[in-house]
Amino acid sequence: MNTFEPTNFFEQIRSNHRRSMVLMAATFVILYLFANLIVAAFGGYQRDAACTSVSASSCGTDWFWNPIALGVTAAAVGGYLWVAYLSSARAALAITKARPADGPEFQQLRNLVEGLSIASGLPVPAVYVVDDPAPNAFATGLKPEKAAIAVTTGLLATMSRRELEGVLAHELGHIRNRDTSFMTLVVLTVGAIMVLSSMLVRIGYYATLFSGGNRRSNREGGDSAAMIGLAMLAVGMIGFVIAVPSAMLLKAALSRRREVMADATAVELTRYPTGIRSALEKLEADTTVVKAMSTTTAHLWIESPLERTKGSGFMGGVGRLFDTHPPLAERIAVLRRYEGLDPNGRGPVDQSPGVLSPGGFGPRAPLPPPTGRPLN
Repeated sequence: MNTFEPTNFFEQIRSNHRRSMVLMAATFVILYLFANLIVAAFGGYQRDAACTSVSASSCGTDWFWNPIALGVTAAAVGGYLWVAYLSSARAALAITKARPADGPEFQQLRNLVEGLSIASGLPVPAVYVVDDPAPNAFATGLKPEKAAIAVTTGLLATMSRRELEGVLAHELGHIRNRDTSFMTLVVLTVGAIMVLSSMLVRIGYYATLFSGGNRRSNREGGDSAAMIGLAMLAVGMIGFVIAVPSAMLLKAALSRRREVMADATAVELTRYPTGIRSALEKLEADTTVVKAMSTTTAHLWIESPLERTKGSGFMGGVGRLFDTHPPLAERIAVLRRYEGLDPNGRGPVDQSPGVLSPGGFGPRAPLPPPTGRPLN
């Protein structure tokens, strides 16, 4: 009797999408709150208090909710995200040094993308190649009409036609599920907080340092500059200590959920889990690190391109909280359950084509006999 029950991946897609929307809202809130801390450091939420006596020296300031500052901050955060959002796809392709997949050697790659796009009802995305020996792939784009899929030359040399089809279906799943646009906003949020925190710490440090030398000649001005500098230092440190880790945790949680959801979508599009499962098992066994790697685009790849040591204990668990991808073993286990296989086992996998040839990636490997219950 088969004890490995296939997972309902349609329900998994719906559940992950609902949770991802909540995480998306949380990332915007983090950036908005951090921006308001900056406004508060410059006195945007302070006003002169009424004097309690004739002496002007008894007048001070008090805090209040400034609707103008709140509105301007919201507009600035929204404007930044919108402008950066529009240029994100081109930036991802430029960072990874992707080039268009033109020429006869990539004809079958383009054919596979076109066939899967037609089957899924999506516009055919642009296809790019990254010259890198590490097998990997990613999708980017603001919407399906302007999406792109990039694969490394290492992936083309490693995967059979069926495995490559599974990987491409995974990336099309990201496009169909609008993961590329959602994840773009999360990355921009994390990046903005990191840049602002760094600027505040640097400016606050020098403002505090130089204001100390001016106190003898202008004590009141020096004290004011020192207070502003200390406030900027405090906000910058809050960004590094609280806001950045919080945003990165949200980014990691959102990305991990979407990787699992894209695996399920790949099964839905191809109607069999063998291709993507076999591809992930090959990726698990491969230790090559992507050269054109950036932490900015690490979440886009089907497998994390970042080189990490396998930690254990408490520190290892903390480090894994920031991983943008779930462990490959967990993803493989889910896919093996789809096939009715032992989730802890490995294989069978297709034979690698070995080399890129003008004729494509070799004949399609035959489908293995069914080993479990059919997909519903």
